This record gives sequence, structure tokens and C-alpha cells, in this order.
Amino acid sequence: MASLSRSARLFAGALCLTIVAAPMPAAWAHEDHQPAARSAEASKITAPVAGAACKKAGTKSGTFTCKKVKGKLVWVGTTVTPVVDALCSAATYTKQVTNLKCTNDFVTFSSNGLPGTAFTTMVGITATNQQYPRPHSYQFSFPRSPGAASPTVPGAGAIGVAVDGVPLFSPWTQAALQQHTLDSGELDTCGGHAGRGDDYHYHIAPTCLINSLGEKVVEDVKSPIGIANDGNPIKALGWFRPANSVEAQLDACRGMRDASGKYFYNVLTAAKWDILNCFTNQVVNTSRDSWTGRKDSQGNVITGAKVAMTITSSTSVEASGTTCYVMQGNLRNQQVIQSDQSVKSISGPVAIFYCDPACYAEFFEPTARFPGGSAYYELVTSRCPSGFSPSSLPLLTGYAGASLGKRQP
Repeated sequence: MASLSRSARLFAGALCLTIVAAPMPAAWAHEDHQPAARSAEASKITAPVAGAACKKAGTKSGTFTCKKVKGKLVWVGTTVTPVVDALCSAATYTKQVTNLKCTNDFVTFSSNGLPGTAFTTMVGITATNQQYPRPHSYQFSFPRSPGAASPTVPGAGAIGVAVDGVPLFSPWTQAALQQHTLDSGELDTCGGHAGRGDDYHYHIAPTCLINSLGEKVVEDVKSPIGIANDGNPIKALGWFRPANSVEAQLDACRGMRDASGKYFYNVLTAAKWDILNCFTNQVVNTSRDSWTGRKDSQGNVITGAKVAMTITSSTSVEASGTTCYVMQGNLRNQQVIQSDQSVKSISGPVAIFYCDPACYAEFFEPTARFPGGSAYYELVTSRCPSGFSPSSLPLLTGYAGASLGKRQP
């Protein structure tokens, strides 16, 4: 090459550059990628293994972290605990809830709407509408991702369900003029009562349920005590431990977000134990129900009149395949229409009950004109089931005069 002219040397260099830049045959390309493939294999071989030596404390690789163990730096596997939606966990609910299922979109379950025999329902009510807690057939479905919406204030009616499968209602009565059910004397010692459909439900924080769940579940686990109709959980933080109170952090709807960003409502832990003030997210239809209403001897659906009666006991009796529901208590100056159409103020022990259309005792408000608050006592015992004895109860003399009609609510 030393004897070549300058132009020859430039041509030779250009030829070399051309050869280098030319496309490689497929076989050559395959050979050139072999080192990369071998490198990938090598990385698999050198992936962290629990207990193997590592070089720098705190270094992470996948689910492994380099830590000093017994004076040596070794790879330690990190256990990742999956975040479980409490509303999808059977441990959140009482045994009254059945058929719990979760999908990506919904949590569903069933209940009969009764809290079980552990709670004494209806006792303590001072203004009863004479309805009995009877089993229903509820199917509940709540969205797992609540939809966006402007806050809405609930009216009288259902606002969610407790974790024992008992519906939660707003605190308002269903009268034309809304009144707090606690103020009107309609609630028992557990915060609930049976409504016009013999459907037991809570109007305030379910006190007996929360106390039965216990301090650890409510305060430490922070488990929900219910679900609102917009799909957000309801908690009772601060119920047992005032130091855990979140009252100062709640928004206008009585809600806030937890450490993970999950929104929840928190019940008022002092009188009047309200559940929520408004819905933060989109309200959806969450329940379906089927049940059979009670009927009187004429085949009319029984709704019952409101009576000044303090309930002292509420029981059910199984008699010849029929369930008889019984409530006992004390009348307080209740105006009772007599068979001769006179009105008498009565105070003292009394019982109401219902087995079937041929065996019941209940007060009814007449459609005929009588002083406000007057009611007549209808006693029907023509065919009571064997095993049930009305005569053992404190009964009034049944009305036997001309028909007075029955006012509907």
C-alpha cells in the first residue's frame, strides 16, 4: 500500500466504508444477535434467590430486597399482601347475610332483614304503629366503584343496609311533616323498628349491632358496619374510643377518605346517632324484596294505627306450623272506642298479636268521625292455631259495635 498513489488510497478507503455499511446477510444478522440472547439467559440465571449473597443493603430486584441477616448481605423476599375490599369479605358480615358474591363491578348478597335472636327488637318504643318484625326476602346489589354525582340529601326511606342484612333508613318519619323518628318515640333500644310492611330497619346508627361487633372490629380493623346506597362503606370510628373520632375530618355528608384513598361515611357516635347527611356519589337501586302482607278477617291488608303504647316485649310463637307474632306493653291514656260508640281513655297492660286472618288483636283508626287519636280494638280468635293461647295475654274487650271502617295510612 505504501507504493499506491494518494488517489488510490482514497478509493480503497471508500471501498472499505462501503463494505462495512452494506446490509448484512440474514445468517450474519443471526450470528450478531447471539451475544444479546446469551446476555438475556445470563440475567435469568443471576436473578435474586432468597438467601443468596447481594452487595448493597436496600437494593431491590423484583420482589427481593438486599438486607443484612446475621451479619451478611443476602436477598430477602418481600411478601406482598393483596388489598382486600372489606365489602367482599365474608368476615365483614354477620351470619344473617348469605350468598355473598363479588365481581369486578358489584357486591351482592341476600338476607331476611332480621338481626337474629341476639337482639331484643321493638322494646322501648313508645309510639307504635303495631307492625311486627317479620322475615322478608332481600336481594342486595351494590356497585364496587361508586359513580360520580353531586351530593343529594335523602328523603324518608332506605339509604343502605347494615352488615347484618337489615336495611338502613334515613332518620325521618314517613309522615307528611318529616320528624326525627327518635324524637317521635318510634325507635327501639337498637335504633330500629318494623315499618308499614312489617319490615324491620334501622333509622339511626344500629347501636346493638355495633356493640356486638366489638371494639377490635370497629376501631382496630376499621370494618364497615354498613353500605350506603351509593356503594360507599359506612363505619363507626370513635364509637368505643373517643380518641379515634374522625368527626372533625368529615365533610358535609359525614364522609371522608381513609389512608388508601377509599371514601367512607362515619356515623355520629353521640345522640342522635345519624348515619349520613347526604350521598356523595350516585345513588342506585340496591335491593329487591318479596313478602306477603298481613290481612284481617275481611281480607284487607293490615296497616295498623299509631297507638300510645310503650312496648315491653316482642316475641314470636310457633303454633301448628303458624308463626304468631306478639307484642305486649302499656297503654298511656289511649282513647279507645267502645262498642256503644263512647270513647274511653285507657292506661295499663295490653297485648296485640297476629297469627293469621282468623286470629289477631290490633287497634285500628276508624274512618268514621271520632276525636283525634281514637282507635278501636279488634279481637278475632275464631280459629286460632293449636298451641297458641290468646287468653294468656292481657287483652282488652274487642269492639263489637257497628262498622267504623279502617283508615289507611
